[in-house]
Order: sequence, then structure tokens, then C-alpha cells
Amino acid sequence: MDMKAGRNEPCPCGSGKKYKKCCMQTQEIKENAERSLREKILEFSREPLFKPDFEEAKEIFMEEKEPDEGGSVMFLDWFIHDFRLKDHGKTIIELFYLEKHQNIAPMEKEILEGWQNTALRVYEVTGIERGRGIRAKDLFDNNELFVNDIRSSKKMTKWDIGAMRVIKTLGKFYLSGAVCLLPATSKDDMIRFGKESFLGFKKEKPGATWQEFFKERGHTFIKFAYLKAAQTPKIVTPEGDPILFAKAIYKVKDYDKALNALYEIPDLKHLESNQNEIHFKLVAEIRDHNVSTGGIMFETSLVSDVGDPQCRSMGDLNINNRQLILDCLSEKRLELGKEMLKTLGDSIEFQSESKQYPDLSGRKNKTVKKKTQENEIDEPVREMLRKKYLEDHYRRWVDMPISFLEGMTPREASRTEEGKVKLKELLKVVENAEERRKREGELSYDVSKLRETLGV
Repeated sequence: MDMKAGRNEPCPCGSGKKYKKCCMQTQEIKENAERSLREKILEFSREPLFKPDFEEAKEIFMEEKEPDEGGSVMFLDWFIHDFRLKDHGKTIIELFYLEKHQNIAPMEKEILEGWQNTALRVYEVTGIERGRGIRAKDLFDNNELFVNDIRSSKKMTKWDIGAMRVIKTLGKFYLSGAVCLLPATSKDDMIRFGKESFLGFKKEKPGATWQEFFKERGHTFIKFAYLKAAQTPKIVTPEGDPILFAKAIYKVKDYDKALNALYEIPDLKHLESNQNEIHFKLVAEIRDHNVSTGGIMFETSLVSDVGDPQCRSMGDLNINNRQLILDCLSEKRLELGKEMLKTLGDSIEFQSESKQYPDLSGRKNKTVKKKTQENEIDEPVREMLRKKYLEDHYRRWVDMPISFLEGMTPREASRTEEGKVKLKELLKVVENAEERRKREGELSYDVSKLRETLGV
């Protein structure tokens, strides 16, 4: 739990006063009582009597894997709250209450009573109040509550999916132990896993409730979450080729001749011009919007005039009087573009080529280069182009058929009640992805614009 604010920061209670002049003293009394109680429970759990239980619990939870710091914290929290001791049939925290509640301070006793019968459950983060806490909705009973946790309010992203334990301390809800977070794309998988597991549990124990299920099987969601997190999604183009950030750079030797030749290429669509540069799209007619199971399709499209076929963007081409740059999302697309550029003859000269493989593990991407790149577009200009690309992409996105919407476009889905339900879930996934990018310091898109456009 983390409700600590700086002495001179605004008080998390929302009074507008500085923390030191509002709730600090009261909060410190509560924190001291909680800290004292946790130390007593930890000391109790370490008694030699419970060592065989501890080892058995570790084997169940860890499955012989070496945990990271968060995993160790989560295991210990689970062992204390959920694991039933063989010789007692109770959890550590239940046994501690039975044996020790008469010998602890009144405030500690009140806190301890609030910690009974908790469970690791799965929540969707439905809102964040920076510096205060999060709103979390249980995925299986739809109960929604506000969790006081400053650290989570700074680290979590709206629509994250989290396996976590919520405890009640002196009338307020807090987090206990560590949290296992997944992106919004994992929501359906978590719900499916939970429902299937619950059906199996009810065969063993007819009449069992969700709370009883999570009390006994909550740890399986941690394992499932780790399994999902370890799976690197396959990201492909609609043609089924692996995503690869591929670029070819040419020196422009005869600007007018090159430009005239570009305008003659049927598969190039002129998008915009300014004093210094002209932007084209390499396009192909869209024939489907499907992607194989287990893969993520990266799609960019252009919406043509009414009656014309919708076109898929196969690459970006920018030309000025110094150089021509072709950017594509696969090696095959780059080769297609380079073959097309042969029609420009001696008006351009190949300079360099680079290929950057996406690394979803968070490590720095590796880049394969054929020649040293020279005369790249300045970074401020690149940032402006990226921002414009995002704006253009989402402007077109609302009119693209989406498989999640059963082939409807977001705009079409927004016109029916059933479509709106699916569309709202889709926008959660999009918003979660964009907010995660923003949190990492990357360029992102404000999804509220999409909601305004679509009226949802």
C-alpha cells in the first residue's frame, strides 16, 4: 500500500491543504499501526511450525522457477492470506487472528479484521487520479471501488488489467503485496480463463462462489498472466509478412525528371506538397482485413472517394531536391517500392538502406544497414511527420472495417447499440496502448478525439 505524499504536496484527501497541515499526522498513526501489525504477522509466519507449509506453498506458486522481486512479494502475500495450512485448515492470517487478536492494540485489531477473507482477484483499471489512487472494476462480479495507492496512480495506465489483492484498512481500500499488470488486450483472455477455471472448480465444489474460487485458485491467474506476458505476439502486415521497419534512401540528381516520373506511377498516391518536400503513398487495393489467429495485424489504409476501392498503404515516399526516402513496414514492401523506383532511371541514385526489427522485450531495437545513412530528415521534422501520420491514421481508422467489430467500421458500429458495446471495448484497447506509449515518452494519440468523432 502506498498512500504517502510529500509533506508540502497537496493532501491526497482532496482538501486542497498541504499534506503536513491536513492528514499527515493521522495517516502516520495509521501507517505505524499497519507497519507494526505486518511485522507481527511476518514474524508469526516464520515460525518453524510453518516451514513445511511454506516450502509446499512455494512449490505450488513458483513451480521451481526463480521469482523476481515482485513475484517474491506476491508469493509471500499469497502464502499469508490464501494458502491453507495442512494441520490447521486455516490461513496464516486467520490463525494469527485466532491466537493473537486479544494481545494487540485496538487499532491493529481493527485493521486485522479488515484483512480477513481477501483474495487475489482480477481487475480492470477504469480510472486514475494522479497522486491519489485508481478506480478498479472486478472483471467477474463487476464490483467497482476506489483504491488508495499513490504509486499505482503514477505507474498504472487506464484500462490495464491487473491480478491484485485489494484489502480494507480502517474503512478505505488499499493494495496488498505486488500487482501483476497486463495490457488491455489481455482482458478477453483473462475472462475466458477465469470462466473456464470456475466451471471446473464448481464441478469439484457445487455451489461455490467467485470469492471461494479466487481464495483457492487466485494464484493460477498470476501464472496465467506471466504466461501471457512471456508470449511475444507475432506482428505481421495484412499480407502475412513480419513487421520490419525498412527504409531506402536515394540521392536526387534531377529533381524535375524524378518528380515527373513519380506522378506517372499508378500505384503512387500524391498526398501533400509544401515548399521543401512532396509526400506520396505507395498503395494497393484492400481485399481483406483478416489476420491469422495469434497474430497482431499492423494496418494502414486510405479511404478513397465514394465508389472507389479502399486502398492499403504499402509505404511512404518523401522527395525533396536533395534526396528521396522510401519507408515501408516489411522487407517485401521495400523491395516492391525499390523495383517501382527503377522507372526513375538516372534521376536518382541509391545511397543506403536500413532494416529495423521491432523488439517487444523492451530492449533497444537492432538495426541492419547496407550503407551509412546520410542527410536524414531533421528530427523535429520527423516528429512533425510522425504526429501527422498518427492524426491521418486515426482519421482514416474510423472508416476502416475491423474484424473485432465483425467487419463493420467504427463509424458503422457507433450507429447501433450492439455495435457501441463492442466499439467501447475496442476503444479501451486503443486508449490503453496510446497511454502506455505516452508514459514511455513516445508520441501518442489522444483517443478522446475518436470518442468525440464517434459519439461514444
